[in-house]
Amino acid sequence: MRKRYLLLLITAFVGLVFLAVDRYTRDITQQEVDQTVKEADYYGDILFSRRYDDTGKLADTFYAASSSHYPDGDLTVFTSPRVLVSTSEDWVLTAKEGVLKGQSDTLRLSGDILIRPADGSDNMRLETSVMDYHIDAGIAETDALVVMTGQNSRMSGTGMLFDTARQRLELKSGVKTTYAPVD
Repeated sequence: MRKRYLLLLITAFVGLVFLAVDRYTRDITQQEVDQTVKEADYYGDILFSRRYDDTGKLADTFYAASSSHYPDGDLTVFTSPRVLVSTSEDWVLTAKEGVLKGQSDTLRLSGDILIRPADGSDNMRLETSVMDYHIDAGIAETDALVVMTGQNSRMSGTGMLFDTARQRLELKSGVKTTYAPVD
């Protein structure tokens, strides 16, 4: 009779050991699944794209050194994006990185953003750290610090709305202007 109980206890003990091992390996597997690397499903180098408006006129030209699309979140990340906005006066927007989410028309730019006239004759420069560019509307906006420099002048403020079609810049708050006339 004792052998039966001993066999029963050994079987129960082995069963509990298998149950503990199963739980332990399930926890490890779950952690590995949660920590998977989010990889791009497609990518490219030297991206060039032209977009035209409804009348067939060139609206803007987009360049990027590289692009990667991440299916988790449907994000496309661009390195060194450059947008040439074609209006009555052309503007160039550059940044270190740009992110486009899904089918949105808003390009999120970040890192050393510079807006300047395309022809280079005017030395006006507008700089900020992060900005949203609404592609279809041709409007750039930010709530970050903006610094605009031109010939003998410097203007800074927090927040900006820049309408490329109307050639209108609006600084939202804390605007400070310095002008040093040439002698």
